[in-house]
This record gives sequence, C-alpha cells and structure tokens, in this order.
Amino acid sequence: MIRRKVLVIGLDGTPASCLFAEMADHFPNLYRLAHAGDFGILRSCDPPITVPAWACMMSGKDPGELGLYGFRHRPRGSYGKRELVHAGFLPRDMLWQWLGEQGGRAIVIGVPPSYPPPAIRGALVSCLLTPRAATAVAQPRSVQTLLAAVAPEYQFDIRDFRSLDDAALFAQALSALRARFRFARELARREPWDLFIVTDIGADRVQHGLWKLDGSGRWGEAVRRYYAMVDDEIGQWLAELPDDLCVWIVSDHGAQPSRGGVYLNEWLRRRGWLKLRAESGGPSAWAPESVDWERTRAWAEGGYIGRIYVNVRGREPSGIVEPRDMERVCEELREALANDFILDGGLRVRVQSYVPRELYRDSLGAAPDLLVYVDGLRLRVFEGLRSDTLYAPRNDSGRDHANHHHDGVFVAYDPKQSGRGWRGVLPITALRQCLEQQLRGDPAPFSAS
Repeated sequence: MIRRKVLVIGLDGTPASCLFAEMADHFPNLYRLAHAGDFGILRSCDPPITVPAWACMMSGKDPGELGLYGFRHRPRGSYGKRELVHAGFLPRDMLWQWLGEQGGRAIVIGVPPSYPPPAIRGALVSCLLTPRAATAVAQPRSVQTLLAAVAPEYQFDIRDFRSLDDAALFAQALSALRARFRFARELARREPWDLFIVTDIGADRVQHGLWKLDGSGRWGEAVRRYYAMVDDEIGQWLAELPDDLCVWIVSDHGAQPSRGGVYLNEWLRRRGWLKLRAESGGPSAWAPESVDWERTRAWAEGGYIGRIYVNVRGREPSGIVEPRDMERVCEELREALANDFILDGGLRVRVQSYVPRELYRDSLGAAPDLLVYVDGLRLRVFEGLRSDTLYAPRNDSGRDHANHHHDGVFVAYDPKQSGRGWRGVLPITALRQCLEQQLRGDPAPFSAS
C-alpha cells in the first residue's frame, strides 16, 4: 500500500564536489533540504553515463543486468552496427511500473531512456533521446496536448550544445529549464500522483559547454549561475507543494574538467592488435570496412570511456581468437593498457580496465570485453585513427570542457525524520529501494558508507 508522496528532481551530471562546497553561499534551497535531511555522494554505475545510469537508479539493476552499456547498443555478431537505446530496452519492473501494481500513480518527465514513451499508470513524457521530428512524445495524449499549451518552447535536449557560442548555450539551457519546471508544476497541480520524477538535462549540457574553473578549482561563474537558477526553480515549486512530501535531489553521475582525449584504436593498431586493409597517412574515421578482420584480434568503441571487443571466433563474423584463449587475450590487453599506454612525447597515462564480471552481477546483451577508463575519466576515448598522434586536446565531436565522474549527488528530505546531514556514499542501484520504502511509508533504508 502506498502511504507517502515522493518527489524526485534529477539534475543530470551534477558533481558532488562542486555542489556541496557551494550550497551555503549560492544555493539556499538545496542547502536547506540537505541540512534538514540527508545528503551525500550517489555513486554512479560503470560506465558513469546518462544511459545506463538513470535506468540503474530506477530499476535497482546494474548495467550488466540491464544489458545497457551506453547510449548505443551493439547487436551481437556485428562490427560497426549500433542502434540508439530506446524505452524497449528497459525491464518491465521499473519503479513506476512497480508503483502502478501497488495501486499508485507516477508522473515521469525526461528520465532516459523513455522514447518512445510507454503507457504507465499516471503520465510519462519522453527524454533527451526523443527525435526532433517525433510526433508522439507523451502518454496519455492529453499530457502531450498540455505540454504544447503550457510550454511550447519545451526542449527534450539542448540542441547543438557542442557548437553554440557561450551566450546562446546559456540562454537556451535557461529557457529549457524554466519551460520544464513550468510544465512540471502545472502537471503536478492537474494530475493525481504518488511519485513525481523530473530530470533536467540542462545541467549536464551547461557543464560540457561552459565549465571553466575559477581560482578555487571549482565551477566558473556561468555554471554557478545556472545552478542558482535551478535552485530558485526548486524553491518556487516546493513552496506550493504539501509540507509532508518526501523530496530527493539526485544526479546520475558527476563531472570534472576535461583534458581532451586519446585514440584507442590507434593505440591498438600501433601494437598490432588492430590491422587495417590499407595504412592511412593522416587522421581518419574508424570504419569496419577499413579493418582487416582476418588479422585483427581486438578493436574499440569510444565515448567518455573506451569499450574494447575481442574478435572471437564463432561470436564475430570474422573472428580469429579462439574462445578458449579469450581470458588470456584480455589479460594481455589489460597488462599492456596498464603499463604501456604512453602518449607521443613519452607521457605515460594511467589506464584502468575491467572485465564485466568485476563490475556486474550478470552480463546481458553484447557487453564490452573490457571497459577502459583513461586518466580517471579526464580523457575521453576517440574511435578514429590518427597516425601522427595518440592524443588530442579537444573533443572529436565538438567542444567539451567537462568529462564524467562517478560521484553524483543525493539530497533526501523527509519531514517525518530528523535530518542526519552527511551520509557518505550511496550506490546508485540502492536508490530504488530507498524510494520504494518511502512510498510505503517507511524510513529510507540508507546503506551509505
């Protein structure tokens, strides 16, 4: 039986180190919630990326159990084919589905992956993965009609955030923030609900585009101003909500300054793991048709982390590594990554790599054979090949001043419990149980350390 109402406000990519250091001076509403309740680090999943992190948070499952390892899914038996993750990848026991089975109603706005929007007991509005030309973006249809009327400028993502100039990016993110909260507040007034979840992608986009360190090593002024606007929107909304409401502020992952990126496929090529049909004399995009698969033992996909796949016989179309040798090959790769990842000029870079069994309780779908973190995620991984260098100071897909970090945030306020302040580290998969407990009317079972 559902006995409490719970509001969850998600701030995509919010870093614990910056938010908590500046709450008292710049974010009074967040400060009040945190010090009247509980707060700490919400430790993200591996990899700490928007998809799968929000799905882990709302399912209680890790990426391996979900079969989600990033924004794109690689079907088994393919080299270059990848499809964008969609709502159909989610399990049938997400938090809002569990709530519906208990007789409760949920309103869910912008929690990825939620396109195309599934029907739930309540209302659901799609997420940043919504195509620009999409016509069905909410369930039921009446909610989509309300969205168009209340917030016609509503944005599912901040368009072109990697190419906009600073002023345009900030203005667009602020407009999107106000539209999202205006719509959320109106929907909360009109629709019955027990659980309300709304996420803001603008926080992540502003950091990627505008993160510039100040003298303290924290955010620059533009990002600080954006979070001050977020804090103001939260305060206005809470002022009109019931006093007995449980409130959570959460982020799916954190952020940190970016140092550029490395060409992991180029590193594999130089060390003989990846063979090309014809050697290129300059920068080139990675393409399956350029690879000599009959002589290639491993290749990589890029992003904020690297994903290495071994070319296994019987699993890949032109596999050459025997399945019995798989573990040995992975260990050889891990040793080389740890001890021999040296950039041009002799700079040695710290590389951590993991096999799925070290991170996950299960490994559904086409899990990477190695997940690769470079320089503590300060360096992203490029897929391309570049014979003249292994390093580039800029993102390969546009400007990017911030990379991801495992340390997101949680702030939990329950008016029926006295706040305990700092609670340490809470695993992202533990949040689902905390929310269930509060909806039932029990205290959140914190297992933070």
